[in-house]
Order: sequence, then structure tokens, then C-alpha cells
Amino acid sequence: MLEKALRGVSIVLAIIATLSIIVLMLAIALDVTFRFTTGASVPGMLELAESCLVVAVFFGLAWAGIQGEHIAVTLVANRFGPRVNRVFDLVTWTVSTAFLAWLVYASIERARAATALGESRFGLIEWPLYPWRWVIVIGLAALLLVSLANLLRSAMGREPYGTSTVPVTVDRTLDVDDDAPDPAQTHRTAVAGTPEENRTN
Repeated sequence: MLEKALRGVSIVLAIIATLSIIVLMLAIALDVTFRFTTGASVPGMLELAESCLVVAVFFGLAWAGIQGEHIAVTLVANRFGPRVNRVFDLVTWTVSTAFLAWLVYASIERARAATALGESRFGLIEWPLYPWRWVIVIGLAALLLVSLANLLRSAMGREPYGTSTVPVTVDRTLDVDDDAPDPAQTHRTAVAGTPEENRTN
């Protein structure tokens, strides 16, 4: 039930992140068109684009974690068996959970301070910044829940989220047949002909 709720929250946040990318694209296109035709920028478009970028990045973190889309390097893990990799998973997700918990705490403190000050930015218009600090808090908190869920899954002997979606690179160089003729050498022989054929010609 909890995992289903976590997946549902991640999907909702991912949809919002996708919509923010669409708004970001439209805002940039509108600003470029307006600037090309009038030589001036649309008030608030730059600030809107920056805010949409914050939503797109942080609201997409949890779903990327569920899908296993974050960067993962498995050069060491691929050389060991499941038991050793289970220990690696426990260590990895313990460290990740602790680090994300600290990030969430620090982000909450920063968002509270920004809200109390009414933090804003002055450009062509006055644009509030403190609401987007809470977007960062929400995104990191959702990723923290994914990391905690992966820690619990690893402790219970289950694979973390997204493990099955990590691509495996297979080295095909060992499948080369050493007895097979070199295609380039075969081509040269066919063009030049055999010594007997050359003497006949």
C-alpha cells in the first residue's frame, strides 16, 4: 500500500514536471517571438521560465528514482555476486537516505527563512522566489521517500526500484570467430586474383 502511494505521488509530481516543461517551452517561444517583432522582452517571461525549470528538475527526481533513471555506475558491482551486491545496496541507500535527509532539513530551513522575508526578485517585474524554495523541499522530500523505500527493500532482500531497468552492456568481442577469414583480405585476394591467374593473363 505504501509503495503504491509512493509511486502515485511520484507520477503526479512527474506529470507536473512535464507540464512545467511545456510551459517553459511556450514561454521561451513567446519571448523570442515578441523580442524579434518588437525588440523588447515580455515582462515576467524570464522569471516564469526559471521557475518552470525549478519545477521540472525537482518534481522529476522521485519518478526518475522509481524508474532507475538516475546515473548509476556498476563497474564494481558487476564483478560480484548477489550477496555482495546486497551489502552494496544497503550501504548505498543508507548513505543516500542520510544525505537526502540533511538536504531536506537544510532546504526547509532555507524555505522558511525566505518565506519570512518574502524573498523576491526585481527585474522587469517583481517576482516572488520563496514559493519555489518549497518546490525544492517537496521534490527532495519525495526523493528521500524513494531512497528510504529502496533502503527497506534492500534490507528485506528485494531489489531496489529501477534495478531491472538498468541496461546491461554485453561485450561482443569474445564472440568473434578467430578462424573466420578477414573480410578485407578476402576482398584484396578477389580483386588481385591468384598468382596462377595473373601469369595466365
